[in-house]
Amino acid sequence: MVLVFVLLLALLAEAIGREIDRLGLVGKNAGSEPCPCCGSVTEVDWLICPRCRSLLQKHCANCGRSKAVANRFCPWCGTSDRRGEP
Repeated sequence: MVLVFVLLLALLAEAIGREIDRLGLVGKNAGSEPCPCCGSVTEVDWLICPRCRSLLQKHCANCGRSKAVANRFCPWCGTSDRRGEP
């Protein structure tokens, strides 16, 4: 009886492992983006690159939400960084 339980547990673990691989949930660079200045791997929610100390995110002047420095427009409200643009 114990052997059957262990076998079922092993099959379940294998199925979960295959599903994780299929969905790509585990990876060494999951949820990361390259720094626009130095190209090193950074996390999406980091504010400053730990390698070159460049600013990765800033607050939108219109809505106040955080956005990537590299983005020309705010993804939340669509406001441009440059004056005179919508």
